[in-house]
Amino acid sequence: MRCSVAGAMFALVLVLAAVHVAAGQSATRSITGTVMDSANHKPLSQAGVYFGRMPAGQRTGNDGKFSVSAPPDALLLAVRRSGYVPVIVEVPADTVATDVGTKSLRQVKTDEDRAAIQNADVRLYPELAEFYDHKKGFRQGVFLAPDDLSRLGGSLFTLIRQKPGFHFICIVTRRGDVDCGQEASRGRTSISNPNPTSREQEPCEMRVWTNALGPQHTLDEILMEDVLAVEAFPTPGVTPMEFAGSPCATIMLWMRHSGPVTARP
Repeated sequence: MRCSVAGAMFALVLVLAAVHVAAGQSATRSITGTVMDSANHKPLSQAGVYFGRMPAGQRTGNDGKFSVSAPPDALLLAVRRSGYVPVIVEVPADTVATDVGTKSLRQVKTDEDRAAIQNADVRLYPELAEFYDHKKGFRQGVFLAPDDLSRLGGSLFTLIRQKPGFHFICIVTRRGDVDCGQEASRGRTSISNPNPTSREQEPCEMRVWTNALGPQHTLDEILMEDVLAVEAFPTPGVTPMEFAGSPCATIMLWMRHSGPVTARP
């Protein structure tokens, strides 16, 4: 009798294990599609695919096609490429492969097209409504939208340094040093330099605002792919009131992993 009970229990464990494996295998599905240029109807390569806020980890190939692994839940799938108006597709929940068909992206040529990009950004990232409000109202700021960051690439640290008014702003680096920028004719300078040259501006440590979740990082540690948008203001007089507090420049980083807006030196 004991052997029979033990055998039955062992069989039950095997059945449960098989169910668990099957459930794990059905936890994802494949989503496929093709992206075309709406003007010439040719395949559009290098278009990024996103699940809501996050990149799906793939761009379209030369044939304009993509195939990405996705959860079975209902989701918003976005296809975008810099210079084109994004397309957002509502994909219903399903446990099998889903083909979203052919999606045509139109090139950005008019104010209506630019407004469509803004609307798509706010639909996917509601907090960027504030970013676009600032872009409209604060003309002296530097504004980099999602497509701008995608097109520019590289290091966020270097990118900000290249903007007018930010060459001599001081930033704490990942090593704990205070870096106050550089001038082509002199090389890098330091806030701790005991004998600054007459051409060196008064050092001032910039304040960085971010809506990132988790630990705060120094500007040179932040990865471009984690940033949705950037707004930067070179002086207090041109900074939105909600980002005030720095005696010199202010930068606001809108992050993919959003949370409460906080500031650090």
